[in-house]
Amino acid sequence: MTKGRPPNIALDEAAVIAGRRGEVRLIPGTRSDSFELIIFEEHRTIFVKVKRSLTQFSWLLDILRQYQREIVHLHRMPLTAVTAREFWVRHPKGNWQFFLVRHDSVIEIRADGTYTPSAALPIITGEPAGEESSPAGDVDFSSENER
Repeated sequence: MTKGRPPNIALDEAAVIAGRRGEVRLIPGTRSDSFELIIFEEHRTIFVKVKRSLTQFSWLLDILRQYQREIVHLHRMPLTAVTAREFWVRHPKGNWQFFLVRHDSVIEIRADGTYTPSAALPIITGEPAGEESSPAGDVDFSSENER
């Protein structure tokens, strides 16, 4: 039995996924580097950190706790109008989770880099019987374009 780092299966799969979005450049380096690959889309450049997980995560908070150091390193990459930072995690059974690391938050995205903002649900106020309940305030369902 051979000891040492497992093969770069996650990085190879990530390069295929990234190739669907644009031109890809793998960045040889060490585990402590801020990113492993760069995706050159038509209107932006994305720096991607790829990690392989030994456990299945389902909550963003679990990812943030487990990979805090890696996300902080990625967050140090300059963010401009034409750049983005993404954190990708490959789970043991081969499924992936993708995250956009913005200047003030981390959100889960799809493999193609798109996301659906969480729907804002109106809060129904308790009105006296006989009167209609109405949402408290207006709900903005417009999508964010900030990346």
